[in-house]
Amino acid sequence: MKLLSDFDGVWTNPAAEARAQGEFLDATLLEWTAPTERAAAAEWLVRARAATFAEPTRYGWAPGGRISAFADEDPFSPHSALLHYLHLHRADDLRAAELCAAIEAHGFANLEAFGGVAHAKGVERAVAARGPGILRAAADAGRRLLERGVEIVVVSNSGTDKLAAWFDHAGVPQRVHPERAQGALRLRGSARKFVLEGPERDPVMLGTTKVDVARPFYDAILRDERPDAVVGDVFSLDLALPLALRRREPDFATLRLLWIIHDYTPAWLRHEVERHAPEVEPIGGGFEAVAKKLLE
Repeated sequence: MKLLSDFDGVWTNPAAEARAQGEFLDATLLEWTAPTERAAAAEWLVRARAATFAEPTRYGWAPGGRISAFADEDPFSPHSALLHYLHLHRADDLRAAELCAAIEAHGFANLEAFGGVAHAKGVERAVAARGPGILRAAADAGRRLLERGVEIVVVSNSGTDKLAAWFDHAGVPQRVHPERAQGALRLRGSARKFVLEGPERDPVMLGTTKVDVARPFYDAILRDERPDAVVGDVFSLDLALPLALRRREPDFATLRLLWIIHDYTPAWLRHEVERHAPEVEPIGGGFEAVAKKLLE
């Protein structure tokens, strides 16, 4: 069996990294605001974040203007959604315009570039405080799968150097059975699953909610790997495209889609997926529960 796995939220709990990202983002924006305006700006940021959560399908991680993940899909997406809110409202909200101008005045080509720096700073701070963050239960589950001959391909937007260091720190070997092809862990970093390019082709529809699946870099990986199962915690980023391939292409007709449900998984999105995408298997209990199901 070949399992294609996401990283953050599957092998890790990204709460600390996301919290540090948000703290850096807000603190930096307030630092770039006039001292006499900082209290008002802080209140504005709280209201803006609440507005994105009130309309999670309108705001989100939107590189190039197309929503790649909804505002509340995981602990990181609220920060991207805030930047998306700034972009959309810079013409009709003076505070949004001022914050956008401040970001650009400090050398960032666009808001997405600033968001990338905030994300990197958040991960850096969390790792400095805690160390690499692979969960012990997830590492144990990974070793069990490898021992049973499962090939695991970890596909992440992070770089492979980080992934290799974290798996090494957690004691998850990249090959359990050196003499066999089975039981291998392979890493595919910088996967750019969030990138939406080209025409919108057969988006996944969850009732009236549309999920864009024009993700050329992720599509190439899926076609190259041809996994038996895909596991992830963010529906839009990890599972929507594999679901679309399963529905429209015979080569993917038996692909299993395993969705790890966390406390941050939006209830509204889970409801829509369960109603309109019964092919997706929601699983509580983390990666260890996924391993148990796969080994049944």
